[in-house]
Amino acid sequence: MEVFWNKKHGLFKDAAPVTGMLDEKAIQEILDVGLLRWPYFMLLKEGVQPAISDFTRTRNVRGRGVSGFADARKVRRLLDGGATMKLSQLEDWHLPTRSLMDEIESRLPAELKAYVFYTPCDNTGMLPHRDPSHVLALQIAGAKEWRIYDTPDKVDSRGGLLPDLDADSHSHSFVMEPGDVLYLPHGIPHVATARTGTSLHLTLTLTEPAPLDLVESVMEGFGAEADRLEAVTSGASTEDKAEAMTRALLDHLDRMDSDALVDSAVARMRNRRA
Repeated sequence: MEVFWNKKHGLFKDAAPVTGMLDEKAIQEILDVGLLRWPYFMLLKEGVQPAISDFTRTRNVRGRGVSGFADARKVRRLLDGGATMKLSQLEDWHLPTRSLMDEIESRLPAELKAYVFYTPCDNTGMLPHRDPSHVLALQIAGAKEWRIYDTPDKVDSRGGLLPDLDADSHSHSFVMEPGDVLYLPHGIPHVATARTGTSLHLTLTLTEPAPLDLVESVMEGFGAEADRLEAVTSGASTEDKAEAMTRALLDHLDRMDSDALVDSAVARMRNRRA
């Protein structure tokens, strides 16, 4: 993985088992139960999301009307029309996905999030776009054609849709089948279209600590020393307090281990999910 990480995309054929992953039967059962609720899911077609009321309904929960629950009839009608169903935060309710994420998190200093994309044949959920995080995609069922645009003029760490990108200007094109895994560094434009039947794939985003995450961890670790300085500098001038705080912060930074700082930042990021 070091050959590819943050450098180039990598396609690994038949690299991971799909047993236990969320499958089409399970998705249909989840729809029938009626407990799936926005924003844990959404519908997309070529980057456009229908109005929430177009695929949800209000349910009576303990005598109170609660909106946003999946309306199976409306959802299936939109799927029949070519929309993609995106399921979010699987780590909160699907144990095999959570277990897979735990294994990856034990190896990589990153925050992970999980999504499943359920796309009818010959349809595209998202327009060409960039993700601000690294991406691991596992094809669970069906087949999906991916187009990658990794020329230097197109790569940018900022995420978002690229509606003006010529879809035929891709530098790489390939089809993923069940068990195939794709790695994409953050910022590489891409688009994926279902082929030869309904496609189901799992996407994991891997977000490394940004500079602000590291700064926040520094200050969290410095908190106890700041409290002590508050007590010992009581009555001192603002200038003297600032000088004492600067010296203490520099000493704190000198003693800090960079690996420990990264570990602390990653732990804080993962706690946001919890």
